[in-house]
Amino acid sequence: MKSKTRSFLVFLFSISLIFGSTLPTQALPQSIDDDVNAAQQELESASALVREVAAELAEIKKQLPIAEAKLKKAREELAAAKEKDRLAAEKLAELENQLQITKQNYDETRSYVGDVARSLYQEGPLATLNILLGSTDPNDFNQKLMDMQTYIGNQNEKLAQLETIKAQLETEQAAVAAQKIILEQQKAEALVAAQKAKDAEAEVLRLIAKQKAALAKAESEKEATRKRYEQLRAEQIRLQQLARLRAGLGGTMAGELYWPVPGARFSQGVGPRRHPVFGYRSCHTGIDLAAGTGIPIAAAATGIVTAVTTLRAYGRVVVIAHNGGLSTMYAHMSRFNVNVGQGVAVGDTIGFVGSSGWSTGPHLHFEVHVNGTPYNPLGWFGSAKNPVGC
Repeated sequence: MKSKTRSFLVFLFSISLIFGSTLPTQALPQSIDDDVNAAQQELESASALVREVAAELAEIKKQLPIAEAKLKKAREELAAAKEKDRLAAEKLAELENQLQITKQNYDETRSYVGDVARSLYQEGPLATLNILLGSTDPNDFNQKLMDMQTYIGNQNEKLAQLETIKAQLETEQAAVAAQKIILEQQKAEALVAAQKAKDAEAEVLRLIAKQKAALAKAESEKEATRKRYEQLRAEQIRLQQLARLRAGLGGTMAGELYWPVPGARFSQGVGPRRHPVFGYRSCHTGIDLAAGTGIPIAAAATGIVTAVTTLRAYGRVVVIAHNGGLSTMYAHMSRFNVNVGQGVAVGDTIGFVGSSGWSTGPHLHFEVHVNGTPYNPLGWFGSAKNPVGC
């Protein structure tokens, strides 16, 4: 089991060595910069389009209250026209009824007067004789004759009045009928105006809906462009980190490293030892730094993460490739904070102290390899840089 674990570690550090040797040795390829610049310009254009569409939508929305006010006014005018038409119809019906009554009175009176006139004409002198014979004296005769003449005159006067009333009613009836025609026309015009106002409001609502859809599309395209820009920018930053790594910003054989758990207690160094869990003799190829569970573990130098894995013996392990064939390993973590291929700067948190794997308590097992060979990590903290001698 120990041999298999060690072999797998050698494999991980081989990958780290190969990865480190293939890191870019110069500035970023122009293509990534061009892609980032192009994406940034697209994002600016998309943002400008969103602002433009939003401004147009705001202008269209300003038209809605105007259209609503026009529609309200048109509907009020239509209601008023309908009410006037209704009142005119009632007035016309009333006039027609009065005219009918007047005509009936006129016809009855005219018929009666005609009957009296015909009787007087037919009887001639006999009518006067009947009045004379029916009178008691000459005065009575004169009075009866005068009464009959007065009665006939009154009936003729009544006929004249009825004729006048009939003429007035017919004149008024004609005026009301003419007014009703005008009101019908006004009602029709008001109806057309109301429909036009309704159509105008519907058009404004349609434009608002269309503009909202355009705004949603523009915002969606902006969001997609923003994500693409952020992805390209992240890749650009990653490549910049890789470029700095080969430019000498990472740890080297001649440089110094950052203490991966500041404040941690040094608990065991490199060399032969008896395994704390199983008791067999083994070679300890790194140093142990005792610290509480969950304490952040920092990258000892700038580099690129080449392995994030879990081994039976070492638990949760992270391997980082640095410049000059240098690699560092961090074992027994409680949890990770990086991914394979991620560039890290010196001091970045790559995980947290734990006791995963074959461990007797929370600590960091820290190793340094140069071209695949384990070295005493203390050589990068003031001691001699020597390979592990067991």
